[in-house]
Amino acid sequence: MRTLLIADDSKTSQMLVQGALARMPDVEILTVGDGEAALELIRSRPVSLLITDINMPRLDGVGLVRAVRLIKPVEELPIVMITAKGDALAAEGLKLGANVLITKPISRAELVSAVEKLLGP
Repeated sequence: MRTLLIADDSKTSQMLVQGALARMPDVEILTVGDGEAALELIRSRPVSLLITDINMPRLDGVGLVRAVRLIKPVEELPIVMITAKGDALAAEGLKLGANVLITKPISRAELVSAVEKLLGP
């Protein structure tokens, strides 16, 4: 069983991402509303992939990527960043170690393809 963690302060966005990935086999999906909660969860249990929004309270997506990369290398925890626009923050997140950037509105096919590619067989 692989664990996917969605970090987004929007319940609607959480539901959209979760709905897009729910049909994947052998996947458990967890959701949190901010970067601090995501970081706590990543420190306390195995997570196979992180999907994070950029704009969140307490710890934004860029700060989350920075913090995660201090404790988990790219090979150990792939990260998908989601943003409403491709801006400097998105570029910074990729520079810090996010694997993929997806812009809103989220394409279900693009998201599923990116997650499948990052998780591998």
